[in-house]
This record gives sequence, C-alpha cells and structure tokens, in this order.
Amino acid sequence: MPYAMGEYYEQVDDYDLEYQSQSEQDLPFWRELVMRYTPTRILELACGSGRIGLELLHSPGNFVLEGLDIEQGMLDSYQRKIGREPAEVQQRVLLHKGDMCDYDLEHKGQFDLIILPFNSICHLYEIEQQLAAFRTTYEHLAPGGHFIVDTFLPDIDYLSDALNRPSTVYLEDEIESPDGDFTMLLYTTRKYDAYEQLQHITWTHEKFFESGENERYLSKLDMHLFFPRELQMLFISTGFSVEAIYGDYLWKPFGKGPRQIVVGRKPKNS
Repeated sequence: MPYAMGEYYEQVDDYDLEYQSQSEQDLPFWRELVMRYTPTRILELACGSGRIGLELLHSPGNFVLEGLDIEQGMLDSYQRKIGREPAEVQQRVLLHKGDMCDYDLEHKGQFDLIILPFNSICHLYEIEQQLAAFRTTYEHLAPGGHFIVDTFLPDIDYLSDALNRPSTVYLEDEIESPDGDFTMLLYTTRKYDAYEQLQHITWTHEKFFESGENERYLSKLDMHLFFPRELQMLFISTGFSVEAIYGDYLWKPFGKGPRQIVVGRKPKNS
C-alpha cells in the first residue's frame, strides 16, 4: 500500500522551526552517548537537515560523522549548514542520499556507532523493510559496535482517541519565526489503523504574517507504531544483543518515561 511521507519533509525551513525545541530534550542525551562510547566513526540514519548531527560535531570527541537520508531537500539544507561551519568541522562530515533499508557505504563494517533518532524508525512500514534496515545496519557496524534506536512508546489512550470518527483536531503548537515576521499555528488530526499499526497524521500549518497576510497548507505523514517487544525482537532476530533500554532522554529505565530507546550491540566476534 502507498504511504504518505515525502510531502511532510518538503517544507524544510518550517520543519526546522517546528522541531527546534526538540533539541533541548534529546541533544543532551546524544552528546552524552557519544562521550560514553567514544566512537571514531558514526552514522546517523534519517539524518534530515542536521539538527542532531551538527550539534554532535561540536561535542567532545574526535570522530567522523556520516549521515544518510532519502530526502534530497533535507540533505541540501544540511549541506548548506555544513558550508557555514569551520573547515575542520566540514572535513569530519559526509552525507549520503539513500534508503536506510538498502545502503552500501564505503566504510561498511567500520562504524562504531549507528543511530536512528527521534521516531525515524516509524518510516519502516513493512516487516520486510524493517528486517532489511536492521540487517544492513548490522553489516555496517564494526564488531562490538552499537546501534541505537529512539522512538516513542505507544500511548493506548491516545491511540484509542485516534480510532474515533470524526477525528479530534488538536492545536499542537504555536511557533514564532526567528525574525518575528510570522506566527505559525500547527493543527493535527490523527487516525489509527490497529491492524496495520499505522498512525495516519494530517498537519495543517497556518502562518499569520506581520504584513496581515496568511498562508495555510496541509501535509500528511504515516507512521508505523512499534510496540516494545516488537522492537526488541527486531534487534534479536537480526543478530544484535539488547544491551540496554531507556525510558527517556534522562537515562531513566524503560517504563519510567514516554520513550523506548533501545541500545543494540553487534557481537565482538562477528
């Protein structure tokens, strides 16, 4: 079946504005993770426009960072941001256009750390896609390397509401542009397909400009919801051991927060 994904990521500037506050929550976690594992080569899957990767490059550690994404617009934005960085930072990052289900990078088998942050795993809709992505990632990791997946824990009450017809419309956020020329209201409505474990999301972006003009557009996104044992089984069935699971970005144990952050490890003798 066809899935809605691409159009949501086509408005790159609005996407960056919408998720700037997310960095306050998850970036400290990723910075600390890199300091704990001291990798020499990192791969970020679904790297987007560089919200996480660029910050990691300014963190302690002497590592090379590679990013992979399927959306060219996101990669173009990331590359423009890299171009504004000092030469020593630019030399440490390499971007690739590709599908996380099927990639084959030059440094295959040499990555100490591969990360899939902030719900991006939810774009793996079919079982075949999920297994392919995990197997490909396993092959790209060095022996003993880590693969970390971060996604939300499904909220049963929220999903139950998403089964209602008509769907509830939420005012999810009100965001001011950096230069103050517009305010953006973000509305969402969600439908849940319990059989496919799919959340169908429609966003309405409405901008009110200081000039008195306004602009409105819709974007749609489908997300596969991963329940905890399903996600852990993906790691185990593709050769990983599950080393840890955290419940939030403050390193709390699984079950003590709204996230499921799974740390998988490739065996050292593989």
